Amino acid sequence: MNRAAAAIFLVAVCSGCPKRIEFGPEGRIEDPEALFQVTSQAQANVVTLQGDAKIRVASPQGNGTLSLFVAISRPSLVHLESSDFFNRPVAALVSDGQRFGLYQTEGNVFYQGPASPENVSRFLPVVLPSEELVALMLGQVPFIPAERKTLALDADQRLYVLTLYRGEVTQTLYIHPKHRRVVRSEVRGGRGYDLFFEDFKQRGNQVFPTQVELKAEVAQTELRLSYSDVTLNAPPDLTLFELAPPEGARVVEVDARGREVAPAPPPPEGGPPGA
Repeated sequence: MNRAAAAIFLVAVCSGCPKRIEFGPEGRIEDPEALFQVTSQAQANVVTLQGDAKIRVASPQGNGTLSLFVAISRPSLVHLESSDFFNRPVAALVSDGQRFGLYQTEGNVFYQGPASPENVSRFLPVVLPSEELVALMLGQVPFIPAERKTLALDADQRLYVLTLYRGEVTQTLYIHPKHRRVVRSEVRGGRGYDLFFEDFKQRGNQVFPTQVELKAEVAQTELRLSYSDVTLNAPPDLTLFELAPPEGARVVEVDARGREVAPAPPPPEGGPPGA
């Protein structure tokens, strides 16, 4: 066999060989609980984020893309500012986990009320509690409370496959074997959504996904968050989470479902009866 034929033969043979799986320094993990613990810790290491992003939405209500300034801090501090194509501010949402405020430049209106899922998710086509919203924007997966766990290795995708079970509900987690970060999460048997994490970057000593995608099949909704320039784990600027309305804005109080609350009637003149 001449050299050219040998080279072709070698390429053909090697192209059919499975690529080597690169595990972390501890080697392959066989115990599902051990993998769950190291994965939980790997994503929990990111506690704050601040920077620029774009959010793309496709839903029955419409499609669109917004530019965002994002400041997030666990467990439930949220600051989101949206701008239009010309980088003019459109709206800003702030929540401290107990109360929320939303300022809309159009109409110069400031909405405030309890930090319910309906209120803190006003920028999104899906309704999420503030803690869950913070987790997703930090590139983290909310786990179902599992009664048992199983573990397999997908050699073709070169990923761990960790499945959590709770009754008839399952959550399947596809986990990178080296940096122990979830790259895909699928929930079945209950109302849930699938998550996809892509384009992981090294930020200091953290591995962080700069692309986060959510797919809610029942709601026919897809949401994709793309970070362009972010800082992780810096001390949060607490002034970003203050809830005071801008001077001159019309203030509207809303309830937990986002409905406007009528202001209380003024007390009758002369004080209460019998005074």
